[in-house]
Amino acid sequence: MLNSEKAFDMLPFVVDIYDKLDMDNYRKKAAQKYEKSNKEGKPVSQLDAGIEAFKYVMKNSTKVKEEFFAVVASFEDKTVEEVKAQPFAKTLLTFKTIFTDPELTNFFKEAMQ
Repeated sequence: MLNSEKAFDMLPFVVDIYDKLDMDNYRKKAAQKYEKSNKEGKPVSQLDAGIEAFKYVMKNSTKVKEEFFAVVASFEDKTVEEVKAQPFAKTLLTFKTIFTDPELTNFFKEAMQ
């Protein structure tokens, strides 16, 4: 479970990920792409948009590896070293859980504005 303290512990790392991956630029390009798709009668679902963003983050994950581990460690109440040693699938699932939770994404979005 994510309580407020954990969320605030993760926030600096989430902002670092956002900045290092230039998510503002990614978001603007994606919005243009989705707007064009909508005009062509091919609307993009929120799930599809979320999957695209997740793929973008994963593709560029080497740029934010330490921040990635820190976010997961905060969420799982573990050290970064423990997260690095656990199976990758568990780490990835936790990261996905964090960034697909509507309450958390709203919190991070509001906190970064």
